[in-house]
Amino acid sequence: MRRPDLVPDCGNCAALCCVATSFEASDDFAFDKAAGVGCRYLMRDCRCAIHDELAVRGFPGCVAYDCYGAGPRATRAFTGTHDAEQRNEAFLVLRVVHELLWLLTEAAKLCPSSPDDVGAQLALEIEVLDAIARGPAPALLEVDLRPHRDAARALLRRVGVAIGDRRRAVLALGLAPRAPPPRP
Repeated sequence: MRRPDLVPDCGNCAALCCVATSFEASDDFAFDKAAGVGCRYLMRDCRCAIHDELAVRGFPGCVAYDCYGAGPRATRAFTGTHDAEQRNEAFLVLRVVHELLWLLTEAAKLCPSSPDDVGAQLALEIEVLDAIARGPAPALLEVDLRPHRDAARALLRRVGVAIGDRRRAVLALGLAPRAPPPRP
């Protein structure tokens, strides 16, 4: 089950994905939209005028988009206290932080025990990212995401190796079913 704070909740968001992000006309988006500019289909109540028709109207990218709960968190953090530009910038930072949290949280569920204790390192990076996400709203604007992306990438590689090694060991011991031999 996904952590509740990493789940999108459009009903408690100021449609930040429809304002803060940019996109270019492509197979995923029917037209160009600059960052900081509301989508032409965004209504005053922060809802999409074509939500039920997004895919058929040329917006499968909107259908697939997941803010990992960053939109509601940024909306709450900046309600009535900061300008929209700061809120939008904070949302873009939180979107990355929340995605990294989701990836590392899911990886921790898969991570086997290992001598180098990658599980403890995952827990530590998750704790650091949680502190960033819960921190004061203006501090989000100063976050350097590079080291966190690099740390997450390295940890995810290590989890992949650990999972791959475990699978190879299980196969070698004959504990997992093997594919039947090819027919002549």
